[in-house]
Amino acid sequence: MINIAPRHVWSPHPNILLGFVGLETDVQSLSYELKKMVALKQNRALGFGTELAGRRLTPSAMAFLMSHVLYEKRGYYVEPIVVGLMEQTYQPFLCSMDMIGAQSFSKSFVCSGAASKSLYGTAEALWRQDLKPQELVEICGKAFQSALERDCFSGYGML
Repeated sequence: MINIAPRHVWSPHPNILLGFVGLETDVQSLSYELKKMVALKQNRALGFGTELAGRRLTPSAMAFLMSHVLYEKRGYYVEPIVVGLMEQTYQPFLCSMDMIGAQSFSKSFVCSGAASKSLYGTAEALWRQDLKPQELVEICGKAFQSALERDCFSGYGML
């Protein structure tokens, strides 16, 4: 039940992307609860949206909202990732969380899930500042492949 398809990715705003890894039922429940909370806040006069026309939900606000929900409930078996671009500066925002909402910010990369330890090692070895888009795609592919190769020689994965 952990780390099987389908994966959940949600974009509450064009500059924000949320990824959920964990127990499927908890991923669905957390996703639904966050969607409900964001919709309520967007409809409030003092919230993120309607009457404050220029003000939108920022990636950091979304990360803190998710962290609050995870810490409040303490029952979700989910490790979320929040990524986005800051509204004015277009600087990247990267944040991963554990199951109780403890945040981990990074300026380079974040990993989450069952193979995150393998991903971190490879990503640290290959990543460098100011990568071109094509180089970034190649490095991501190598990191994913190395994190998954640990099972390719087992009897389960062979034909």
